[in-house]
Amino acid sequence: MNRSRAHTLSKQLEQAIITGRWSAGEKLPAQAKLMAEFAVSRTCLREAMSILQARGLLTLRHGSGCYVENLFTEQFADRLLSLPANDPLSQQMVMEMREVLEGQAVWYACQRASEAELQLIDKEFKRMQDRVGKLPVLQRAKADLTYHMLIARYSHNVIVASLSQLLYSRSFNTIYAALSSGMLDAEEDMATIDGQHQQLHQSLMARDAMAALQAAQVHARHTGNLLREAIACKA
Repeated sequence: MNRSRAHTLSKQLEQAIITGRWSAGEKLPAQAKLMAEFAVSRTCLREAMSILQARGLLTLRHGSGCYVENLFTEQFADRLLSLPANDPLSQQMVMEMREVLEGQAVWYACQRASEAELQLIDKEFKRMQDRVGKLPVLQRAKADLTYHMLIARYSHNVIVASLSQLLYSRSFNTIYAALSSGMLDAEEDMATIDGQHQQLHQSLMARDAMAALQAAQVHARHTGNLLREAIACKA
């Protein structure tokens, strides 16, 4: 086997991961498909994957396939996102971090997402809008995070996407607990949130990066303020 070719292929696969072709947690295409795309042998492909596994970029799940690894799992999530879901400090930190990450994610998505990727985001937004008023809190939280995670993925920034995924996956219970606190029970509060989502989405579809960033930050900040008010009322 040509080890130089395997090393080159590992760099090509790494670049595809870094630029967001495959996001953290996503399964790579079947080996036959990758072999055809990169014109390499099965042995060469497996060697390239082994290189990336050793570097922590891929993980092999026997009987399932090869998956993209999140770069920050061990170093970040287990230590910083381990507070109980109903802990007020944990809830507040999650909301503040969303303000930072969602603003940057949509800023880069405006500039880097392909037209096809924007259409996927638009499709998810319409699905969320169609369902959100008919769903209980748990499903509403999932729909909201699915939409924002898609934006993070198509920011084509592996750090933003990886941190966003960890925040959403490891802190979902925190976000769910926040939404369950009654902070969106008032009809006007739900209408405000809906309007903020509309502004963010319209700016993204128009590729107006500054307007989209500001809308994302306003939305996250407003949600955080509602959370703090809900916590204060319970104190």
